[in-house]
Amino acid sequence: MTNMILLKIGGSVLTDKSRESTLREDNLRMVARQIADAKSSRLILVHGAGSFGHPQVVKYLSKGLSASGMWRTHCAVRSLNTAFIDELQSQSAAALPIHPLNNVTLDAGRITHFDTNALELMLNNNIIPVLHGDVVMDRLDGFNVLSGDQIVAFLALKMRPKKVGVGTDVDGIMYQNRKLNHLNPGELEKYRDGILGSRSTDVTGGMLHKVVELLEIAKSGIQSEVFNAAYDGNITKFLTSHQDLGTTISTEKE
Repeated sequence: MTNMILLKIGGSVLTDKSRESTLREDNLRMVARQIADAKSSRLILVHGAGSFGHPQVVKYLSKGLSASGMWRTHCAVRSLNTAFIDELQSQSAAALPIHPLNNVTLDAGRITHFDTNALELMLNNNIIPVLHGDVVMDRLDGFNVLSGDQIVAFLALKMRPKKVGVGTDVDGIMYQNRKLNHLNPGELEKYRDGILGSRSTDVTGGMLHKVVELLEIAKSGIQSEVFNAAYDGNITKFLTSHQDLGTTISTEKE
């Protein structure tokens, strides 16, 4: 396991998912400030698409593969990525983009190729790679939506970070209106039907999809935490301390 930290910021934190292509600008600045202030070395950031991706997939790609539809959707997500990196740079955080459309391919929705050479060079040069959910080519289906959560799972298994976090706009994994402090793979069926999902358009499966991806990496001994990144201070705590902020996902029993 390396000293690298892998952190995903959900689209619900950075965008207003009820309004197409709308930033939550105060949150964007708050998130970037905490990341910059933490000065974490060897940090990988991933962000969701929020209202810069989910509505566009429905609008432009509901009938199948379309280069025009993929371009419009990718441009929307890329504009969110640019806004995030602009804010990180303005806070003196050395961040650069990596766009999955250019270096990831899928087969039936799952990653089969992911070129991480540029990402690893960025880390070695104290640059924060910033990836995002995207539309990418798929060998079986022509194209597919690649979620930020699948990116997190893939990179966690490949790079074995010391910490994995998923920041959302809720306090953790919510089950029947209460937060679960801990979840392990054997408990999924017990809670599956009651895990609350997104209230807005979400083409990647919402909270349940996150949980499934994180439980898979837990089986390989990688612990993760789902926490509220919309609450100022929580990202700082995740990056700099060992506090339990939300729901811990691991193979251990609570």
